Amino acid sequence: MSIYRLYCKYKLILEAGIVLSLFSFPWWMPAFYLTLAIRVLFFSILVMSFTFLAGQAGMISLSQAAFFGVSAYAVAITTVRFGIHFPLSVLIGILAAMGLASFFGLFAVRVKGVYFLMITLAFGQIIWGLADQWVSLTGGYNGISGISSPRIGGISFANPRFFYFPLLCVFLACLIFLALIKRSPFGLALRGVRDNPSRMVMLGYPVFLIKYVAFVLSGVIAGISGIFFVYFTGVINPHALGLSQAVWVMLASILGGVESLVGAIIGTLILSAMEVLLGQIIERYMLVIGVAFMLTILFASKGIMGSLQKFIPLRNLINAINKAHK
Repeated sequence: MSIYRLYCKYKLILEAGIVLSLFSFPWWMPAFYLTLAIRVLFFSILVMSFTFLAGQAGMISLSQAAFFGVSAYAVAITTVRFGIHFPLSVLIGILAAMGLASFFGLFAVRVKGVYFLMITLAFGQIIWGLADQWVSLTGGYNGISGISSPRIGGISFANPRFFYFPLLCVFLACLIFLALIKRSPFGLALRGVRDNPSRMVMLGYPVFLIKYVAFVLSGVIAGISGIFFVYFTGVINPHALGLSQAVWVMLASILGGVESLVGAIIGTLILSAMEVLLGQIIERYMLVIGVAFMLTILFASKGIMGSLQKFIPLRNLINAINKAHK
C-alpha cells in the first residue's frame, strides 16, 4: 500500500490524534507557553474572520478589529457597569458585533476594491474614536478593567488551564464551520461573486445579499474572538480596536496566506511568536517584523500556505517517494 493511500486510510485517526494533542497541552505546557497558546487561539479566530472574507469573497476589510473591540466592550460594559454576567453578557457581546456588522455591511458591500478597503477603514476609525472619546461609557484612553472570567459549577476560568479548553472548543468549531461554509453552495456562490459578479447577476444570484451575509458572518466570528480576549485579559481599551490592530490582523493573514484558514492560524502563530521572542531580544523588533513582511510580499505573495502548495505539491511529492522506493 502506498504512503498516500495509507495516509488517506488513517487520516481520521491522524486528525483525532492532533486534536487530542491540543487538548493535552495545558497538562504539560509551561505557563508562559500556555498563555502564548491562548493568545494565538483567540487571535486566530479573528484572523480567520478576515481570511474568510478576503479569500472567499475578495473583500479586504479593515473593520474586523472594530467588531472584535465592540463585542469586548459590550461584555466589559455589561459586566462592570451593569452587573450582567455570563452567559447573558456573552450573548450581548455577540449581538453587538452582529448589529454593528449588519449596519456597516449595508454600506460597505455596495462598493469594491480599494473603495471597500477605505470605507471599512473609516468605519473602524469611527468606532475607535467613540471608544476613545466616550469616556463616561468606555473609560476613554484608560478603558475598562476588572472584567472577571466566568465561573461555572465551581470552576473558575480565570485559571489559564481551564480557560484553554472552552477556547479550544470554540476555535475548532469556528474553523470547521468556516471550512464547511467554504465548501457549501453558499461558499461556491461567494467565490463566483468574487471572480465575476456581473455573470452571477446574469445567472440570477442575489450578489448584494451574498456579500452582505458573508460580511455579517465574518463580523460575528471576529466578535467571538473579542469576547475571549476581554475575559482572558480582564481589560479593554481603544488600542484593541485601533488601526494598528486592524493592520496586525491583515499582516497575519497575508503571512499565512489569505486563501487558507490554516494559513490564518500559521500566520497568527508566527507573528505572535515573533512579537514575544524578538521583543525579548531587541528593542526595535517591529523593524525585523516589517522586513519579514516585505520579503513575504516580494517572494511569497500568496503567503506560506500558498507557497507550499505552489512549490511542494504534497501528493506529487509522496508519489515521487513511493516510486523511488519501488
